[in-house]
Amino acid sequence: MPRSSDAKERFIRTAASLFRQGGYHGVGLNEIIAEANAPKGSFYHHFPGGKDELACHAMAYAAGFMRRKMAGAFEEADSFDAGAQALIARLADWFEQSGWQLGCPITTIALETAPSNTHLTNAARGSFDLWTDEIAEHAIRLGAAGDPRTEAERLLTMIEGAWIMARVRQSRAPFEQIASLYDRTPTGERTVR
Repeated sequence: MPRSSDAKERFIRTAASLFRQGGYHGVGLNEIIAEANAPKGSFYHHFPGGKDELACHAMAYAAGFMRRKMAGAFEEADSFDAGAQALIARLADWFEQSGWQLGCPITTIALETAPSNTHLTNAARGSFDLWTDEIAEHAIRLGAAGDPRTEAERLLTMIEGAWIMARVRQSRAPFEQIASLYDRTPTGERTVR
């Protein structure tokens, strides 16, 4: 049994992992508690708002994790396009290694609960805003061709769509298609394969 001091983090990490696989409605509270190997009373102590409160924390945890992955991809790049391609490739590799099972927990929750659940919708919006801000900062630093926020939102929108299509098709092709949009000719024009 975990120490009470780490039970909250254990619940959050467990929920994020399970939501990636089964979505919000597909994962029961008892399953989360059992997988976290923590007492039920501890759950309600840390999350008096129940499963919704836990899901908000799980989305924030996942958003922070992904933000660090985004930063790593762009920090190693010498252009916005190279950073976008590195991020897309890493996500495709990661998703493929999971057998197309471990999607984005924020997307799975948002698709099931927005806009009817205001708390979860706001948490998802906050996560997407965090990612947009991260990508936009790199767009500014690396001199992206267009408006940095627009470039960031466009990339994020394409990644989220590719994640869904790759899961359904069980193929990395959707990621490769969006990566091709960041190929540049010697004259700087974008090319689409």
